[in-house]
Amino acid sequence: MEAGIMEQSVRTEQIVSMLSRGLAEPKISVVGCGGAGNNIVNNIFGSCKKNVQTVAINTDERSLQKVNAHKKLLIGKDVTEGRGAEGFPEVAEYCAECAKDAIKDAIKDRDIVFVIAGMGGGTGTGTAPVVAQVAKDLNSITFVIAITPFSFETERVSKAQMGLSKIKKIAKTTVVVENDRLLNVVDEMPLNKAFSVIDNSVVKIIDSFCSQVSMSFMNAFTEEVIQYMRADEKSEAVREQYMMPELVMASKGPADAGLRPMGQLGPLMQ
Repeated sequence: MEAGIMEQSVRTEQIVSMLSRGLAEPKISVVGCGGAGNNIVNNIFGSCKKNVQTVAINTDERSLQKVNAHKKLLIGKDVTEGRGAEGFPEVAEYCAECAKDAIKDAIKDRDIVFVIAGMGGGTGTGTAPVVAQVAKDLNSITFVIAITPFSFETERVSKAQMGLSKIKKIAKTTVVVENDRLLNVVDEMPLNKAFSVIDNSVVKIIDSFCSQVSMSFMNAFTEEVIQYMRADEKSEAVREQYMMPELVMASKGPADAGLRPMGQLGPLMQ
């Protein structure tokens, strides 16, 4: 009996190990919305793992052409003529709403979707909430990384706040990366290198979330498999109990329909 239990435990571990190798890498989409989002997608494109797909979404055709990404979506060309939303989030939002089917096709079958956008401009602020809603409707685990403008950019700050309020109503996990923090970190660093600090921070955030989600998913999955296997072991033991041979004797009386057990019959005999 102990040998059987040990053999079953080894079998359980083998099954969990085999399945975990196939499930440990969730399928991920990193979607950059607008100029800032596109820049980050462009910067991480070359170093992506096989399970990570990058998507760039913009209303500015010329800017989008310069971006490296697995998939690129130019939205609202009939509205903006490919010239961008010109700082109007409501224009970009309308373009994204009209392009929902294309956005859905770009991120379907993804386990995790990261939506990255700069807040305060037109395209990023307007499209990010729409993309987040599409990802949520597809039942993907959805994270939004929103980059806020410098506090001295008064007009952009008010737009950013409106964009963030919309995003937070959709995505439970929204990470806000503040440009103001650059002022405390980079000192006299050139501006282009300063913004690369933001890019690296976003990449670290994505890596961290992916690791946590993968680990929690695998822990839950492993526990579920173990519980299932244990239940299977119990049912197998019950089946063995009921399969024990019973002594039956032929009855001569017609009312007994031929066979009558000498004891209580198990479920397999009912």
